[in-house]
Order: sequence, then C-alpha cells, then structure tokens
Amino acid sequence: MISFILSILGLINSVYLTSLKLLQKDACIIGSSCQDVINSAYGMLFGLPISIYGILFFSIISYITYQRCFNNQQSLGFEVALLSIGSIVSLYLMIIQFFIVNSFCIFCSFSATVTFILLILSLLALNDINESFSFNSIKPSRHIFIGSTLVLLSLISFVLYAKSISNNYSISVTSKQAAVSSIRDFSTKELNDLSGIEYTKARMQMQSIRKQSFMTYIAKHDASILNLQLDQYYQTFVQNKLRMDDQNTRNAIKRLKGNPSLLQQYLSNVDDVDRNEFRNRFDRLQTDILTYYDASFLLDTTYKISIQDNQYGSIQVGNTKAPLQVIIFSDFLCSHCAQFHASLDHLFKRYPDFFNITYRSFPIRGQFSELLALYGICSANQNNYLAYADSIYSNQNTITYETINDFIPDSLDKSKLNVCIQDATANKLLDDDINEVRRLNIQSTPTVFLNGYLSNIGSIQAELSNLLGVSSLSLQDHSHAHDHSEHKH
Repeated sequence: MISFILSILGLINSVYLTSLKLLQKDACIIGSSCQDVINSAYGMLFGLPISIYGILFFSIISYITYQRCFNNQQSLGFEVALLSIGSIVSLYLMIIQFFIVNSFCIFCSFSATVTFILLILSLLALNDINESFSFNSIKPSRHIFIGSTLVLLSLISFVLYAKSISNNYSISVTSKQAAVSSIRDFSTKELNDLSGIEYTKARMQMQSIRKQSFMTYIAKHDASILNLQLDQYYQTFVQNKLRMDDQNTRNAIKRLKGNPSLLQQYLSNVDDVDRNEFRNRFDRLQTDILTYYDASFLLDTTYKISIQDNQYGSIQVGNTKAPLQVIIFSDFLCSHCAQFHASLDHLFKRYPDFFNITYRSFPIRGQFSELLALYGICSANQNNYLAYADSIYSNQNTITYETINDFIPDSLDKSKLNVCIQDATANKLLDDDINEVRRLNIQSTPTVFLNGYLSNIGSIQAELSNLLGVSSLSLQDHSHAHDHSEHKH
C-alpha cells in the first residue's frame, strides 16, 4: 500500500516538474532553483524533458504496485529490476544536480528519494516471500507484462503525438495575469482589448515582416540559381519584359554566369517596362516566384475588427449590399482626410454600386472639429452629406467659426442646419462615434476599415480592381492617388 502511494506521489511530482519546464514559470512552490536545474543542458534527453521519462517510469511503477497491493499480482523481481535502473539514473542525476549544475531542486531530489525508498520497499517485500533475486525472477507475470506494456505504449503514443503537434503548431499557455496594480489586475486579453487597433496594427506589421522575409529568402534562392545578386534579379524581371518562370529566359541568364557586363548586354536587347508598371511587375514577380516553388505563406496577415454600430444613427452613402463596405473615422480639419476623401469620392462616383460608405466622426482638432462634424451629421439628415463634405474639405485651410456659413452648399437649408446642431440626437450620435474611437483606441485620421479590416486607399483600389478585373492603375485618380491614411495627430 505504501509503495503504491509513494509511486503516485512520484508521478504527481514528475507531472509538476514537466509543467514547470513547459510553461517556463518561475513558480517553484519550495525553493527558487528549480528552473536552474530543469533548464540546464542535462534537463533534456532526445528532445524531451527528463521529467517526461519520470512520468513514464512512475506510471508503470504505479501500475505494478497497484496490482501487487490490491490484486495480488506479484512480479517483485521485475519491480526490483525497474527500480534498480531508476535508482541508478536518479543517483546520476543527483550527482549532476549538486556537482555540475551546482544548484538544488527540491522536487528533483524528491523524485530520486521516492525512487530509492520504493527500491528498498520492493527489496524488503522480496525478502518477506523468501524469494531470491535472479535472472528468472526478473521476468514479469503475463498479466503484469501486458498491463505495463499497454501503459507504456499509451504514454509513448501520447508523447509522440504531442511532439508531432508541437512541430507544426506553436502552443503556448498565457498567464492569467499580465499586469498588476493597486487598482486592478489585467490579463493579456484585457490588455490587447485596451490597445485596440494599435495591437492589431502591430500584429499585422509583424506578419508582414515575416511574409517579406519569406519572400526575400525564396527570391535570393532563385537569384543564386541564376547566378544573380538580388538587386540584379529584381532589375531583370521588374524593369524588363521577362518572366522568371520562362525556361528559355532562365537558361539564357544562367549561361551569363553572373557577369554584369554580359547581363546588361543581354537586357539591352529586351524591351523595357514603363516605370508606371513597376509596382504591378513586382507584384506579378512575387506571385510567379510562389507558383514556381509551390510556396505559400500560411499565417494570417490581416485581422478582422468588430466595429460597433452607432446606436443613434449613421451617415451612409452607396449600395447597402455592395461588396465593398467602407467605414471611415475622420476629421474635417485633417488634410490627409481631405486627400483620402477626394480619392475615395473619385472611385465612388465612377462605381457607386460597388460601395457602401459609412462616415464616422473623429474630431481630433478640438471644438471647431466637433462643430464641423455636427454640421456634417445634420447635412446627412438632409441627404446632402457629400456636397457638404466636398465643400468643407476643399476649403479647410480658410474656414473659421465666422465664415462657416459661407462654405455650406446652397443645396442645404441653413436654418434647419442651425436647429439640428443643437438637437440632442445629433449630439448623441457624435458622442457615440467618439466613444467608439476610444473603445477601438484609434490614434490617427483617417482610420479606414474595408469589410471589417484595417485598410487604406491602396487596398480599396486593389479590391475594386479585383472585382472589376482591371488593373488598379486604371482606377487611380492621379491627383489624389497617394495613401494618406494612418496620419497621426
């Protein structure tokens, strides 16, 4: 009975040590040197923590002692043999702990102590039945052998399965507490929520770096096959009408053996590409590289954001069932918002059925911005928001409190506007937009979302071009084609 209890304690101890190793938490219940020992060079064997083998060992010993104590299934010779091997290994690990690692882990020592005691108890039990320890006595009974084998195989299968998963997936356990204070404690998720879209931007940037590193690695590999430097490689396939997947072209370049003069001579006989096409050529090259090497970037590079509707209404134009659902948080005094508005308005007027645009207020410049936002809300009540927005954005550098009425389009009823801006519903609508800005932790104007994802004019043009099946260059309003989203104030 004592042997079974001790073996169970040994098993629990091994599980605890494994959790310390895998979670890497400096949370040793007793002492402070557990991590020093389990994270030493001797803490792993064949790619697994030593404590994993402890779980296997004590599971089998627990099964054997259980059968001996409760079912009278005795294989003491086999038990002594296993515990003798375990004791030798434990002694070896203790020597390493004290004399090589020069540290002390009470739970590692407890495991060794339990093994030694179990060996002594099994030897005493062997003596009680007057059975001598011999080679023949090591052979376990059929029942013990089958049971121990099943326990061993089950645990090995579980470990191998877990190891195979770890090779394909990154598995981590996040601490419940990520930050503490006298006010309250925060989990990692709560901090992520507080960070809002800034956290999302950081994740997107990290994935973008990973993706570009992946693409650069493949491009360097292909360039080396063609005896080219990376800059030569991009110059060859971006600035000239050549395809990297054309085998005749590849063979011709290989024969040049990386000679710069011969390369330039070869390219001089190839048609150049218009500079305006370089961006599209580069994108096409990246697609061709991925196809040629059967490569794919598997990680998400965008993350959908849940944007709460304004409970007091909304300013929308376009087709409510359109494939491009755009939400914009902007300020009428923001120059980059004016440029973005002109670019998007250019696309919307050409392809109105493809867009549903929701305009939301982020009056970042203070009270005058708030007043202009209120006028915008009230102009939407008269179904004339775009005319008002066009006028204000076009004259934002000269408009003042005193001259605001001069820039309100004649199509709007000014007396109704002046009544509306005092209305409680209009003010609540503005306040609800501001509350959503705070919830999302929006820090810049304009902040744009396309179908729930952070976006900009470039990605909107790209999505529209995909829907139309045309080049994104043909969609650009060249006077307003620059991407001015993400401008911080």
